[in-house]
Amino acid sequence: MRLVREAEPARTPAPDRPASASPRERVLGWDLLRGLCALTVMAYHLLGWQDIAHLSPLGTYGVYLFFLLSGASMAYVYDADRVATWGGAWRFLVTRWFRLAPLYLVACLVFLAMLAARNGFWASEIPFRLALNASFAFGLYDPTTWALAVGGWSLGIEFVFYLAFPFLMQAARTRAGRWVTLAALVLLQAGWVLSTVGQEGLATAGVAYHQVPGFAGWFFAGCLIGQARREQGAWRGRGLAWTTGVFAWGGLGLLLVVAAGPTPGQELLGWRGLMIPLACALVVWVSAQVRVERPFALALADLLGRLTYGVYLIHPLVYFGFAWFVWPGAQAAVAGQQALGLGIALAAGWVTCVLATQGFRWIEAPGQRLAKRLLARPKSPLHPRH
Repeated sequence: MRLVREAEPARTPAPDRPASASPRERVLGWDLLRGLCALTVMAYHLLGWQDIAHLSPLGTYGVYLFFLLSGASMAYVYDADRVATWGGAWRFLVTRWFRLAPLYLVACLVFLAMLAARNGFWASEIPFRLALNASFAFGLYDPTTWALAVGGWSLGIEFVFYLAFPFLMQAARTRAGRWVTLAALVLLQAGWVLSTVGQEGLATAGVAYHQVPGFAGWFFAGCLIGQARREQGAWRGRGLAWTTGVFAWGGLGLLLVVAAGPTPGQELLGWRGLMIPLACALVVWVSAQVRVERPFALALADLLGRLTYGVYLIHPLVYFGFAWFVWPGAQAAVAGQQALGLGIALAAGWVTCVLATQGFRWIEAPGQRLAKRLLARPKSPLHPRH
């Protein structure tokens, strides 16, 4: 990998950079799929926490699709040359930190305060835990134990993948490098699943399973999909019809519902553990090809693009805020009235979406703008002083 001291940047864009690498052209099919995944994870939690339904594949693969989509999005925007220098890799990591950290740290602080109000005392080792979460270093070891926010384990692991991303993109420069790296990471991931979930079940081996090796294949497979999409270049007017994407997303959702086994974790093993990851990768590829052109589809992609991250982080705060402080007896009341539980889930989902839009406006978007200002390269004056 050519991680060397960066030379003076060129003043004009590289002529061989594909037009699709421009940040102005988003893959809206991925925005739609990412938003649907966030809503699916929220539905899985809100139904499961109230014992209405336990559809484990919706939760597991809803999150795992984020790893695929994250790798695809990163490789689509950042080719190997952009992260081949120390400066390029540093700018990439700073950009990603400002994308993940602001809202995540707010969620961590809110959840800590909620726990203290409920339990009557503050959790232990708060400064150490906050440092781990602010740096995302907790992703290196037992992220389910050290993450402060519900669902934060996946963000810690994702940031570890960001650290590896410059090296992965160098490996993906050649066809042989792509296939060898993919095979190695998929085998590592499969071995990790079999040695943890396959031996003890997900309920017992959850902490041991949720580590970086258990998801490495997902992220790199996404990188290859994103790289392939970037190399296609700009292709307005081509691609797959909108209805193809609708069928792909609906079909995957149906597969996840049907694939639910009697115990959590079975969807990771046997035919489910082979078929569902392949289906997920196929749907991510299809989503990259879908033409999102209709006004309704464009508006939906924009909305889901703004909601996704907030929905993922905020829905646990909304539900537990309600169940702990507003109506502590809600869990018992729902036990005999599933309609009530569905109503609570819908209300919590609506409040979550409202808060997510505000979180994007006041926390996420300003964080991204700040990152751009900090990383902006100074322009040379047209007439330098002598």
